[in-house]
Amino acid sequence: MSRKPRNQQSPSIGFIVIAVVIVVVLVLGALAAILPIGGSDSDQAIDQPEIQVTPGAEVAKLETQVAENPDDTDSVVILADVLANSGRVDESYVWFEGAVAARPDDPDLRLAFGRALLRGERWFDAEIQLSRANELDDASAMTAFYLGQLAENRPGGNLETARSWYQTTIDRDAQSFVAQQAKSRLDALNGSPVSPTASPGA
Repeated sequence: MSRKPRNQQSPSIGFIVIAVVIVVVLVLGALAAILPIGGSDSDQAIDQPEIQVTPGAEVAKLETQVAENPDDTDSVVILADVLANSGRVDESYVWFEGAVAARPDDPDLRLAFGRALLRGERWFDAEIQLSRANELDDASAMTAFYLGQLAENRPGGNLETARSWYQTTIDRDAQSFVAQQAKSRLDALNGSPVSPTASPGA
């Protein structure tokens, strides 16, 4: 029995638009990711500016594409990221959940979901996703940084754990921009230049 090949159609204007959206989401998502999401007070709520990634018409196109092909996980991930980065974070959760169910061992997807949950102050769920991202990729400086943000900003947060994760961010990729953000957070928390510490504990 012959089976119809998937995604064998010629490129269309719609496909090109989606490709452009992917590039914009990745660039702006990366910029959003490396900005601290909390202040120096451990009980300060996360307050990131909303990033307008794409007009509502483009979101509608993505939603239509996903509705027509719900097994297209890549499009589901793009839609979730666009919603999360354009101020519609609550709407993004159901799409992230579906994508994670399809790709449970994707550390970048877990990280993106964790960031969205942090924006919505869903602390417990964010911890689950970020911790799993770290298990899947224990060399990611970005994941370490966001675990530090989680520890610093959640109610009753642990500043020692936050410091440890920020130091781990630096240890994992000292030359990255996210490491510079981690150094800034350490300076703010310590009131002094950073010094090497052990990796974060449980």
